[in-house]
Amino acid sequence: MMYLLDHPAALFIATCVVLLLIHEIGFRLRALAKDRDEKEWEKQVHETRNQIALLLSLLLGFAMTMAVSRFDERKKLVIDEANAIGTAYLRATMQAEPIRSTTPALLREYVDSRIAMFGNDNDEHAQQGAAERSKQIQDELWSSVTAAAQQTQTPIVAIYVQALNDVIDLDSERVAAVLNRIPIDIWVLLALLSSLTSLVVGYGQRHRSMLATFVPVLMVAIAVSLIADLDTPASGFIQVSQQSLQSLSAELHMQLAGVKKPAH
Repeated sequence: MMYLLDHPAALFIATCVVLLLIHEIGFRLRALAKDRDEKEWEKQVHETRNQIALLLSLLLGFAMTMAVSRFDERKKLVIDEANAIGTAYLRATMQAEPIRSTTPALLREYVDSRIAMFGNDNDEHAQQGAAERSKQIQDELWSSVTAAAQQTQTPIVAIYVQALNDVIDLDSERVAAVLNRIPIDIWVLLALLSSLTSLVVGYGQRHRSMLATFVPVLMVAIAVSLIADLDTPASGFIQVSQQSLQSLSAELHMQLAGVKKPAH
């Protein structure tokens, strides 16, 4: 099931196939009902269908809200991390040696590793390598600032320590945001209600109808796939843009090129 939740296109196809099969089962079960031609029986079936469909729509709306809020949180954390790294970079240039000369290059590499870690263009192995390198750079940056703080306790060092601490904290927040997915219990309940709705819709049909068969199935499949897409941090069609970090990376590398450019 986790594979389907991480691949919305496959989830859409699987949902359509399963719901169509359940709809067909419901349609065939109607032929076994003894009172299928009575109006009171048909009224009860339709009321049951409407009640289940209402509950399904409410749950879909709730799940959509959860997915959108998590998606927005991930987008905000990208901007926050870019701002934090940019602040740490500027404050590093105010420090004494060796921080002033070594830290900017490390922060530039750190930005690139963050893009590789959370981007969707890399495979799992590359992302794991980027995560390990990010941790190594954090350790190097913290070791250097710890040594500086022990030697000289000044306000300039203190504000750099705070900026670097914010960078490290945002790493934990971004990792937690990636792992913060819609609970599996909600997906199970969605699957159950979708199946029941499709079953009752098929059970309540007097005659086969393409419109009545495919439209409800497609609506549910599209909604479920969209929720999964928004909730999928590493794959899918809707991805959190890394534009803030990419712009910061380009700016820092331009500054590096400007520093290395010989004076005329």
